[in-house]
Amino acid sequence: MKTVKSILIILLLLFTQEMLAQESCTEKLYMANKLYEKGKLDDAINTAQECSKTAKNTSEKWQAYRLLAMCYLGNGQQMEARIAAENMLELNPKYIPSKAKDPMELTKLLNEVKVIPKFSLGIAATAGGNLTQVGVLNSYKASDYTKEYSSSGSWQFGLNAGYHLNEWLSFHTGLLAISKKYEINYSVGGDNYDIKENLAYLDIPLCARFSSKPYKKFRLFVEGGCYGGLLLSSRSDFSATLNATSGEVQQENNLNSMSRRNKNEYGLLYGGGVMYKIKQVDIAIDVKYYKSYANITNEDDRYNNQSLLYNYYFIDDDIQLSNLTISLSLFYNLNYQVLKSK
Repeated sequence: MKTVKSILIILLLLFTQEMLAQESCTEKLYMANKLYEKGKLDDAINTAQECSKTAKNTSEKWQAYRLLAMCYLGNGQQMEARIAAENMLELNPKYIPSKAKDPMELTKLLNEVKVIPKFSLGIAATAGGNLTQVGVLNSYKASDYTKEYSSSGSWQFGLNAGYHLNEWLSFHTGLLAISKKYEINYSVGGDNYDIKENLAYLDIPLCARFSSKPYKKFRLFVEGGCYGGLLLSSRSDFSATLNATSGEVQQENNLNSMSRRNKNEYGLLYGGGVMYKIKQVDIAIDVKYYKSYANITNEDDRYNNQSLLYNYYFIDDDIQLSNLTISLSLFYNLNYQVLKSK
């Protein structure tokens, strides 16, 4: 029982001490402001400094640094004023100077302090902004014909995360679900064949981004890096118009072609875009080119599908699928960092 009472007494003393310290800091800030208004800047600095060190409340610590910045500016101590302003924004990096409340000199100083995002999360989506480009490495065929590849537009959707190293350089990664579509056309003996391929990948891009005018609302950026991905699905539609014989049309739609595909892809990416800042959100429009170095065709399965071979004279080529994308992205900045003076 005595132990419980002792603990309660200790807790009560600690609570009382903290309340007294808080009241003391409130009084000190009041006194420091009065001293500032009377022009007694050195006395105001000494009083505000005590509160900046002892205040438990973030709001009062911020007020202490604000008052210190104003006093130092009044004393012509530019370096000390800069440090106080940086400490001020470190506590509240989203603070926007007020023309009505903040002196002009303080407003100017706060606008000079560099505050950048640290971590950011975002989403990126496009509608019809993804164009697949086919690169043929080796061509295979079951008859005397030439395949013609054509690109098709499709969709993509992604989640992004970023880390800002400094005001110019940031690193970005995330998850990108992307659809890749293309068509193949060829003729054999007057018969026309059309194949449509639809593949879906989950990619992980990793890139570095260099931004211009980092403190402006509107800025440009370029980026480059690499990516790797996993094939999620692969479907094929085969169609043949047999003009040389009876003119009938034969079709095999929505065929599962996963066995004909390699499961992994990889390559390089580069691009650029524009970004506009609205409060804590960055809106970006960018164009990227994903240059693939992976052959999508499973060479071990090339001749295994007898139906495609005899009904459509079809054998998979070794090909790479690169993509040109246009994305609209929204980035929410989770927190910020103040770039302090050296």
